[in-house]
Amino acid sequence: MQIFSGALIGAGALAAVGLGLAGPAAAAGGADDVVNGLASDGYSVQLNGTPTANLSACTVSSVNKDPAGGPNPTAYVDISCPTGC
Repeated sequence: MQIFSGALIGAGALAAVGLGLAGPAAAAGGADDVVNGLASDGYSVQLNGTPTANLSACTVSSVNKDPAGGPNPTAYVDISCPTGC
């Protein structure tokens, strides 16, 4: 029994580490992926920055969310886009 419970604790720790790394990896995609994900989670999205290119070419530097529980939560997404695209 102790070996089994130790294996479960180890697996849980690995899962937690994997989930911790999933956030930054998702943000590494285009800003369009981040915006679509937030919208599908029920957030109204406000972009901070000027989209000078398609959002898929833009990067996200930060995301700030209104506290959950409101009727219309907003996520504020800071973007940086290349020029001339």
